[in-house]
Amino acid sequence: MQKHHTVQSKYLAQWMNESKRQLNIYLISKNEYIERGPNWKGFWKKNYNILDSDKKKFYLPEKVTELIDKQGIEVIKNIDINSRNQLDGRKRGALAFYIALQYIRTPRFREEEDKFMEETIKFFMRKDVSSPDKFKITKEEVLKHQPTNEKEKIALEKISAMTEEEINQQSFDFIHSDDFHIKLTNTGHSKQILKIDRLAIKLFELQWLFIIAPNKTSFVTSDNPCFTISPTKMHQGILSPNVTVFFPLRPDICIIIKPKLISKKEHFLELDKRGVREINKLILENSYQCLIAKDRMHIENLTKNFDYKNHKKSRDTKVYQKGDYVMFNVE
Repeated sequence: MQKHHTVQSKYLAQWMNESKRQLNIYLISKNEYIERGPNWKGFWKKNYNILDSDKKKFYLPEKVTELIDKQGIEVIKNIDINSRNQLDGRKRGALAFYIALQYIRTPRFREEEDKFMEETIKFFMRKDVSSPDKFKITKEEVLKHQPTNEKEKIALEKISAMTEEEINQQSFDFIHSDDFHIKLTNTGHSKQILKIDRLAIKLFELQWLFIIAPNKTSFVTSDNPCFTISPTKMHQGILSPNVTVFFPLRPDICIIIKPKLISKKEHFLELDKRGVREINKLILENSYQCLIAKDRMHIENLTKNFDYKNHKKSRDTKVYQKGDYVMFNVE
């Protein structure tokens, strides 16, 4: 069980160099190449995946991810690019769940979700609390709170010496400042994992295209391996009708899904080296912090002219307002 991995280590192990048993990794922010194993701590974050502690206890989302990872990687490893047979229902279902899980599991998805929630909540809070006298919480109610740590204790001591008007003014100033931030807890993010059946069921219904890399080349992968590309800034989710979903399943296969195409079938297409390179450029551009390849020279050539200084790890949420109409969009 991998409690805090953002990408499954058995998935990453497919990119290991056979002789060194290491991954060739490009660290984007440092513009640096390193070699590490698939269990490298750069692929996991403490208290990140779905547990808030390292205590050995039963936690349903953790069991869900363990099952999806086990069945999904088995299907991926057994896709036969020679026979090109259709997957049976069980295998197709396992892979649909794996794709859905990997899409929502990464730090990039979480960052974008936090940004969306923050902009939405801040907008309406600031609209509702347009002046200090709009606060409904009294000093008496605040001081009823029992502190759970030293910071809360110090804060309550300061509040006890303030007037109600001072409390309201400071609260108002904070909500309208750049220091005010909101995000989901790890547990809040974890609840997404218990809802991925909705994504998986719809992905199961779609047409899948397995694109194949020719000999002497391969697909790279990243710490954000499943991503979408859209021709517009609108509707960029994994099931939005205009997007194309990309996910390198292993070095010789990348799956492409277009939500407009519904057929429950798999098609196979072999690319030339130029086509593989174009896909790899997209994988690099949509990486979070690092890129992974089997061959050191391959990854060096791909990243040679990459503008790493301006790489965006995640998209931002833009707020558009026209009259009473407000739209929040990740772009």
